[in-house]
Amino acid sequence: MGLAIDAYHQTPAWAALRPKTRVSYERAIAILEPLRDMPLISLNRSTIIRLRDEKIFPKHGRWMANYVVTFLGILLPFCRDYDFIKENPLAERVKKIRKPRDGLVQNRPWTEEECRIVLEKAPPHIRVPIALAMCAGLRKADVLTVTKAAIAGGMITVTTAKREKEISAPIHPLLADALKALPVNDAVQIAVNSHGQPWSETGFNSSWSKFRNSLRSEGLIGPGLTIHGLRHTLGTRLKEAGADDGMIADILGNTIPRHYSSGAKLSQKAKGFVVNLSLDGNKTRPKVSTPD
Repeated sequence: MGLAIDAYHQTPAWAALRPKTRVSYERAIAILEPLRDMPLISLNRSTIIRLRDEKIFPKHGRWMANYVVTFLGILLPFCRDYDFIKENPLAERVKKIRKPRDGLVQNRPWTEEECRIVLEKAPPHIRVPIALAMCAGLRKADVLTVTKAAIAGGMITVTTAKREKEISAPIHPLLADALKALPVNDAVQIAVNSHGQPWSETGFNSSWSKFRNSLRSEGLIGPGLTIHGLRHTLGTRLKEAGADDGMIADILGNTIPRHYSSGAKLSQKAKGFVVNLSLDGNKTRPKVSTPD
């Protein structure tokens, strides 16, 4: 197993992976570290499923248990192609461990009240990344790396890390308010920590979790709030406001808009949908004219 993983690291396929994908794969590889000395011939289908269900799931949770199998579904075909093994035990897809029926919806949309409370209670250095995700539909990777140069003419334009697609969104009043409250700093990035320095993903995750948990303990928000859930929030609000799937796809930079409602050049109509959208239940906020 260990030699196979080392060999996969040397392939063009590995080199072509996006950095974030490589990091995710390395997390799965770390879980498999105790199995480095296991002969590949003994890694049959039942062994993989039992490993997932009896070892990984109890310790690391459902998502990681499924993800390790996903990674093995990449590694083992490579091993078959290089003749390290004769048959791929995962040639037939393995059904994932499903979440309980009474479990929380992953990355659920935030309610208007939750949006209002979080923005109201958040300190400026946390409010800005939340507003970027809430008002522009950016994924967390883009929230933490988007630069001040991306803002021009009342618009924010980003080349997304996941799909490498350029998208633009008008500056929503909530985002404009959050940006005004952020202390002046010399950072290139829009979102910065309390010291005026660019966020690391670990640092932001820690600060966001502490802040969210404090609101949860006070009973001010419900369980299950995530930054990625704000993409679902924006998609849902746009759908409720009458935006069609194509418009939502353009705004979110997403090729599967229905997932977020269950691109760079926006039309004037799309700009109007975003800039006049009520995200926090405030129906009295003055309408903002659509940017030219």
